Amino acid sequence: MQISNLLKPTGRAYFAVRRDIQRDGFRMHQVHGKPTYQCYVKLPYKSIFLNENTEFYEYQHWNQVVESDSKCPFCKVNPKLELLAETPLSYSVLDGFPVAKGHTLVVPKRHEANFFGLTFEEQKDLVQVSDFVQEILKDNYETEDFTLGINIGRNAGQRMDHTTIHLIPRYSGDCTNPKGGIRNILK
Repeated sequence: MQISNLLKPTGRAYFAVRRDIQRDGFRMHQVHGKPTYQCYVKLPYKSIFLNENTEFYEYQHWNQVVESDSKCPFCKVNPKLELLAETPLSYSVLDGFPVAKGHTLVVPKRHEANFFGLTFEEQKDLVQVSDFVQEILKDNYETEDFTLGINIGRNAGQRMDHTTIHLIPRYSGDCTNPKGGIRNILK
């Protein structure tokens, strides 16, 4: 999540991964002389070089991952939206049409309309990003209270066929009767 904050929107970053590791475990680091855990990993980025010793990955920034001809507003994101966090699987931006100050969207990078159609890893990632972002919102918008919601399907209010988690900061007096929370959406 920190890489996206360090890069400019057109920036590039690369990861080098060793491919000569025979088994997982701790080994003495050759340069620093400290025990280092090493294991075989496969990163969810574009592989640009591979041989028997090394693989290089190119980090793809949230605004570079999309196909240019995509009609989905979450696959082809408006670069004017403020990016709050990013992982290989998802990103978070301030909502372009907020219902409250600090209204944030947490979005998977893979186009999938139904939250339950996402892999468990993608679902877990969305929850972790939500947790990370709510700390940012607490600091920036001076609130401790939130409504977290996912609309799945047209009858539930989903307007775009792409999963989004809405993280909405709540404030004293922002509705006449907050008692019952989301239970009050249905009459």
